[in-house]
Amino acid sequence: MYKKYILFALLSAASTPIFAQQANVQGIVRNQVSKEPFSNVRLVFEKNQKSVVTNSKGNFNLPKLKPGAETILITGGNIQETKITIQIPASGLLDMEDIFVLPSNDNDNTVLLGMAADDLLDDDNESFDQNIAAKIILSNDVYINKIGYQLSPFRFRVRGYNNRYEQKYINGVHFNDQLRGVFNYASIGAINDLTRNGDENNAMDASTFTFGSIGGSENINMRASTFAKGTKATATYTNRNYYSRGMFSYSTGLLDNGWAFTGLIGGRYADKGNIQGTFYNNFSYALSIEKQFRQGQHSLSLVTFGSPVKRGQQSGSFQEAYDLLDNNLYNPNWGYQDGKIRNSRVVTAYDPTAVLSHIWKIDPNTKLTTGISLHYGKYASTALNWYNGPDPRPDYYRNLPSYFTDSITKQQYTALWQSARISQVDWDNLYLVNKLENKLNDGAAIYMLEKRHSDLLESSFNSTLNKTINEHSKLTLGIGAKGSQSQQYKTVDDLLGAEYVLDIDKFSERDFGQNTVQSQNDLLNPNFKAHNGDTFGYRYNINIKSANAWLQNEYSYSNIDFFYATQLSYSSFQRIGYMKNGRFPTNSYGKGQEHHFVDYAFKGGLTYKFNGRHLVNAKISYQTKAPLANDAYISPRVSDFTFEDLKSAKIFSTDISYIFSLPKINGRISAFQTNFTDLISRQSYYNDAARTFINHGLKDMNQINRGVELGMTYKVDNNWSIDLAATKAEYYYSNNPMGAQNSENGLINNEREMVYLNNYYVGGMPQTAGTLGLRYFVDYWFFGANVNYAGDMYLAKAPLRQLASNYTSINPYDPEQNDAYHSLTQQEKLKNSTTVDVSIGKILYLKNRKSMNFNLAVNNLLNNKNIRTGGFENARLDITAPNKFASKYYYMQGINCFFNVSYRF
Repeated sequence: MYKKYILFALLSAASTPIFAQQANVQGIVRNQVSKEPFSNVRLVFEKNQKSVVTNSKGNFNLPKLKPGAETILITGGNIQETKITIQIPASGLLDMEDIFVLPSNDNDNTVLLGMAADDLLDDDNESFDQNIAAKIILSNDVYINKIGYQLSPFRFRVRGYNNRYEQKYINGVHFNDQLRGVFNYASIGAINDLTRNGDENNAMDASTFTFGSIGGSENINMRASTFAKGTKATATYTNRNYYSRGMFSYSTGLLDNGWAFTGLIGGRYADKGNIQGTFYNNFSYALSIEKQFRQGQHSLSLVTFGSPVKRGQQSGSFQEAYDLLDNNLYNPNWGYQDGKIRNSRVVTAYDPTAVLSHIWKIDPNTKLTTGISLHYGKYASTALNWYNGPDPRPDYYRNLPSYFTDSITKQQYTALWQSARISQVDWDNLYLVNKLENKLNDGAAIYMLEKRHSDLLESSFNSTLNKTINEHSKLTLGIGAKGSQSQQYKTVDDLLGAEYVLDIDKFSERDFGQNTVQSQNDLLNPNFKAHNGDTFGYRYNINIKSANAWLQNEYSYSNIDFFYATQLSYSSFQRIGYMKNGRFPTNSYGKGQEHHFVDYAFKGGLTYKFNGRHLVNAKISYQTKAPLANDAYISPRVSDFTFEDLKSAKIFSTDISYIFSLPKINGRISAFQTNFTDLISRQSYYNDAARTFINHGLKDMNQINRGVELGMTYKVDNNWSIDLAATKAEYYYSNNPMGAQNSENGLINNEREMVYLNNYYVGGMPQTAGTLGLRYFVDYWFFGANVNYAGDMYLAKAPLRQLASNYTSINPYDPEQNDAYHSLTQQEKLKNSTTVDVSIGKILYLKNRKSMNFNLAVNNLLNNKNIRTGGFENARLDITAPNKFASKYYYMQGINCFFNVSYRF
């Protein structure tokens, strides 16, 4: 393949003056299977002891190389390590054009990661934080690439960071939403083939498109010209959230007239998911159009995509419920209605998006990228609600055998739980109760199904200038602006046979009576009778605006690279209420106070290159970060109140890495620490003592995330290789924040008390984790096996259980009371877990550049169904019966598979 390069080099050398001593080498690294460019691939020029990394288009350029024979080691997390030999001319430019390398022999991991993103990133607002990032797919970092996919079922987070600390861009435009601060992965579900190209940078590395964030940044490149010409059809079977997936895409490549087109349609479907009561129905589409002008000096791109979905959800439950049914995947959300399964928690979501971007290559050393985007995310989730009737949830604690004290009743309820009428939602009974109400009274709903809406209209603008000053220096400048309108409301989804639902607060009614001002959800429309489709309960918008400007300088020399960057940003948010709540008549309706923040950030990094194979990298960053509107309001459904003295959080982060790339082994070892100061959070729960819904806010909360990481690949020979990725870390609270309780019935107003969280661990993710993999490749057959480990995972502490006022009656000399105190305040640690995964695949190359790809992955091969992947502590407590309000848990699915077939033509 490389004879033409050698011949070109020899001819060039023969015609070059003998006194020239240095030359430049450039080229493009491409995937031999898909023909698409490989980004973030490192090329090590061994004799020159220099290295270079490919950009988002697979390009590389390395200047000032000594002439003569040279061996290039090509390595990266997503490719098979390759060596080639070239002849560098005495001077001038050696253009190697296309260098084709094979994807790593881990069974086409990008395909499997696409599945993982589909399968695990549909978590809704009320569930866990999303825990796979696009950077796992884009990154060639061996640690992130391996540990991210293999440990995703354990809800692993890189460095313990929430997804709000990861920045996502599409064609240079910022896409983290301004309400929750995260990227909506569901918006790109089942369009995986168009989201695999792009740039990524880890932690606070220098970046070509953003100032960055501690969790890293990714810029997904969906421009039509970046996709290889051809058609691809994909069919998938899996037994996870859905059973079948299909995708069909076509790309023209860049045509002679400067146009390029790429289109995709796809979908995912399961009438009955692997978890009983769930289902999945999704259609996806994407269209990318690009026109290049003046020999590529200007490029205008338009991308539009969407992935509407409707799916039935699973919820966590108590261990008692799992044990009663001998099923750790028990789902309390569903029940039978007229003999058919119906789920009470159904999500419908659709986020249509358009991105218009322009690239202007001002001169060979200057590029300006400008883009705007518009998207309107519509999200809704149904839930049961009830008025003056027993709680209809089957796993409500009063419906469990443990609630009863006498043994006979316990035995009766234990037996009854074997019937779906008790262990699941009894839809027929809910209809019956409402019909009786219709006959006996005026038809007001006792039970009904409501739909909670969280819509977001958002527009973004970004412009970035990349300038190469000289061979040692680069300058990057960027500006951005964003406007968002969050629309929060709920509607009547199904009256379950009733005539209407009376729009009053059921908690306030107990304390103030039905006809009082305080019980009204909307004084502008008192005693409103809501019918199917009507808005009731609450309705408000939050308008959010932001702007930023940043600058970055990079310097590169033979042995040292360094950079620094700074950013200045402004943000504001304001609540606008459309209902005058009876408990907060002066703070619920109309425009509330507008909150403003000015923030700044700085980062810098240095890399010392001992040679092309050994590097040491160190980075440091400090930034202030405005509170998210979603966190700032204490009870946003009913009032405009925010935390007192709202202020920006402070984040100080450092890390140091040793990066090595040897003939047999490559990888990195890193140590990191991040200090968070002045964080805020809010938890909502029902308080038995107050008999109302409580919003418990925490402010001035400090947190420390620190640990070490190791990622490496050892190449045994041309067929066998071994991967290791592991981390040992600790994420914990480092102070006791101030808490404030507010009730939605208005009786509890800003009750302040310290919450004792100091030295408790941050819950929800493993803090020790690793994966050891064995990979084999021969004749385009791929085989992989991994042993995965996750440990030191804790349940997050409920703030109510950490209040000293709850334990004033405790007698420390009374063993029973002392045990109750420790039971309620100690943090639960989940069991350490191990799983085994295997995968196999085959690539068939056919005539005329056609190919077929087969992939089979089997996860949790040992079928371990007792692995807890998370949960949450019950916010309620009873000192006299500490086990009365137990925690809820989530479990990993047993053995599961993913089979994928794709055909390129």
